[in-house]
Amino acid sequence: MSTADLDIGREALISAAAKFTMSAFGFVGVMIFARVLGTAGVGRYYTALAIAMVLVRVSAGLGKAIKKRVSEVDVDPAEYLGLGLAAHALYVGVVAAIFVVASPMLPIRDISADDVLGIVLVFSTVGSFQILNRFYAGIGFPGRSFWLDTGRSVVTLLFQVALLMVGMEEFGVLLGLALASFVSAAVALVVTGVKPAIPSRETFDYTGKFARWSVPMSVVNDLYKRMDPILISLFAGSSAVGFYETALRLVTPAQQLTASISNPLQVKVSGRSSLGEDVRDDVANAMSYAGLLAIPMFFGALALPDVLMRTFFGSEFGAGGPALVGIALFHVVYVYEIPLESAINGTDRPELTFRISVLGLALHVPLAVALGYQYGLLGVIGATLLAEVVMFFGYQYLCLEVFDGVVFPKPIAAQAASGLAMFLVVSRARDAVALDHWIPVVAVIGFGAAVYFAALAVTSAHFRLTAGNVLGPVYRRVFSRTSTAESDRSES
Repeated sequence: MSTADLDIGREALISAAAKFTMSAFGFVGVMIFARVLGTAGVGRYYTALAIAMVLVRVSAGLGKAIKKRVSEVDVDPAEYLGLGLAAHALYVGVVAAIFVVASPMLPIRDISADDVLGIVLVFSTVGSFQILNRFYAGIGFPGRSFWLDTGRSVVTLLFQVALLMVGMEEFGVLLGLALASFVSAAVALVVTGVKPAIPSRETFDYTGKFARWSVPMSVVNDLYKRMDPILISLFAGSSAVGFYETALRLVTPAQQLTASISNPLQVKVSGRSSLGEDVRDDVANAMSYAGLLAIPMFFGALALPDVLMRTFFGSEFGAGGPALVGIALFHVVYVYEIPLESAINGTDRPELTFRISVLGLALHVPLAVALGYQYGLLGVIGATLLAEVVMFFGYQYLCLEVFDGVVFPKPIAAQAASGLAMFLVVSRARDAVALDHWIPVVAVIGFGAAVYFAALAVTSAHFRLTAGNVLGPVYRRVFSRTSTAESDRSES
């Protein structure tokens, strides 16, 4: 099957199932870390992880370029895989040596020698996995690539819990991630079914045309995202990083749903645009559901900020409630940027999204430093919100050039109205129910979610149609298998 004919709904559903499974395991992990390590220990771990993931972005950017090239029609992928693996190995050798020498000069609190070793192990193994998994997505399996990443999350949690149990603390959590990424990278190499080949000059040059934008864009994007915990550590300490990162995990499913839509979107846009076909309708459909979870999560955080933090992470995390509200709010803006970035990259215009990324970083860093110095944790979050708003309008401006108009479809209004209805109901429930145990808290969350989706089903014909188109084939497939199994039993 050509990537131009990719079923975005099917692939998004597969990806979303994988992402939510991955999110569930990741969330369980954060709950365990919070209770074992406390706010300061969690903060030190995520500060080290932020540094490692910034270093990963060069390989991740190269992975994006390789994914773009192998997703094009009539391309031999073997040389692109060989190029990715060789370039990553060279990068790891150079950067690991420089980082080990320079690490004592980093202006970061509480970074130990064990943390430095953990950072090197994480960025080298996660980078390998990024190259291989994005390659796998690009050759036509974006949904399966998410499930491969989900498997990595499960293995990661098992390693991390085991290493925590033997007393390795923050280093054990970093080492667990590195071990799981190494194993998953090996699995990814096998399931692709492609043997790496020595790249030709033509392959190198063709990849370089995209990579010269995707690599710096990946670095800038991740530096932008990882800058928050680093600056928070500087201005407010490790405990504030603990508040930030645990709150972030509560809204992660919203981002993961959007990523599940955007990943197959980029593959399909790449295939269709390489044939000169129009892609605006595909982009509009993806945008319609980018905020499907981000909107209700913001209203839920607004209604129950301290309750959610205390319930899932422990009483000492209750003070992080205001951070949760701010993070949920900027995620509402951020999730509408993800499909636009993916679609524009899919049209082979990475230089455009790179400019938006640079704009966001240039605005965010001075704002975050100024507001973080004055207001600490909430100041940094406020700077992120302002930067996200500017970047969102920047992407919409690009849509005028690339897609002949702004892309912000009507179903978003129905989601906002449904989220507001949920907020009103949950706020009343908070006053009526004692939320001092996880059972009533989960019950109120479930009730709020039911109100949101019921209101959305009533107010949005587009949602009803999309739900039927995406879930209908799944229901028919399950029903068909059940009927076949019953028929076989009756015949026997």
